[in-house]
Amino acid sequence: MDNSAIPLAEIEAALHAGELCFHYQPKISFHSGRIVGGEALLRWKKSDGSLVPPGLFLPQCEESGFITDITAVMVNELVQDIARLRALKPDIQIAFNVSALDLLSPYLVKMLRSYIGNQIISPGNIQIEITETAIVHQSGRIHATLLDLVALGVEIVMDDFGTGYSSLDALSQLPFSSLKIDQGVVGRMSEDPKNTHIVRSSLKMARDMNIKTIAEGIENETVYAFLLASGCSEAQGFWMARPQPIESFIQVLKDDPSWPSCELGFLYNAWSNHLAYRRKVLDTVYTMTMTRPEEWVNLPKMDLRHHAAYCRLGQWYRDMEKAGFSERVYKRLKDLHNQMHVAGDALIKTVKAQPDHEAIIEASNAFLQLSEQVDQEVSRIVALSFAEGLRENFSRADDEDDARNELPRFSRFS
Repeated sequence: MDNSAIPLAEIEAALHAGELCFHYQPKISFHSGRIVGGEALLRWKKSDGSLVPPGLFLPQCEESGFITDITAVMVNELVQDIARLRALKPDIQIAFNVSALDLLSPYLVKMLRSYIGNQIISPGNIQIEITETAIVHQSGRIHATLLDLVALGVEIVMDDFGTGYSSLDALSQLPFSSLKIDQGVVGRMSEDPKNTHIVRSSLKMARDMNIKTIAEGIENETVYAFLLASGCSEAQGFWMARPQPIESFIQVLKDDPSWPSCELGFLYNAWSNHLAYRRKVLDTVYTMTMTRPEEWVNLPKMDLRHHAAYCRLGQWYRDMEKAGFSERVYKRLKDLHNQMHVAGDALIKTVKAQPDHEAIIEASNAFLQLSEQVDQEVSRIVALSFAEGLRENFSRADDEDDARNELPRFSRFS
């Protein structure tokens, strides 16, 4: 059926008759294995109960500009739905896709500012998703709107990441807090290693930029397990749950289902972020010792912050503390990690002081020795967690007939 088969007037009539609604697809945290939010997906449910596929009316609405009328009407319904969901889960976060045309007008910010100001929702309850194609020819107005949304406390998500040519440029210039890896790329990982590389590279880049990652289009347990081990933040796809009406979504939240989760992926991420800090320090030292001091103003910006609290590894063991895990597991790591960051700061200061090369070598050796000890301690924790998880899984498989259908869940260590 061609898009032109549905007259725009019919779509407009459906909007004002209340036939357009949202279905919600849950998003699951890989950290907890539980629902943390969802994506609001526009649906057209006719009076006879039949559903019109979005692909048969949304493209025409985009092309004609009528999408802005839909957004203006449907944001109110979205906010009312979120208010109901907040009663069950106050920190729930619902994503909503907007077009470039929506961002060219100030009405979206005005509406959300009103709802947030009246405390119908909190800014953390809503995310705005935009695709790269929507902003490929970004204007100053779009950039200003996104900054206004961020100022409200609303998160901005880059949707369909991995499909365009200018994603990296947009990611560097606009205030994104999350990126959603395209479902096509995710789905093709089992067919072509290039897609797996794109996913892994996207996760690493986001990790280094402290950006949250969401993988959509997860349709089987193997892909879920791979992304879990890879340290992705959130999961979305048919394997966990399909888009569903608000009443069904509310019931799912009440049921509070859980999916596999583990700490290993997040520990790997934290470790990788820590290694990136080490590389930044060494790159800076090498560059400074190879150039004249008057040229140091041209050093590439690397967001080099030396306090351990800014490192993802430091954040990881603080999360372990908050979750109530025994400090004995990571106490030595915590101490060594703090010492290493102090040594990194001292190394940079030593180079800036321009002493003889022996002082720089001594400071470098101290930094690298502590780094090696940190690596050894992380490896010890990984081995402990991995072994305990395997024992737990095999024990469960022996005790329960259906356990072999479950995904490995590396146990939280005590």
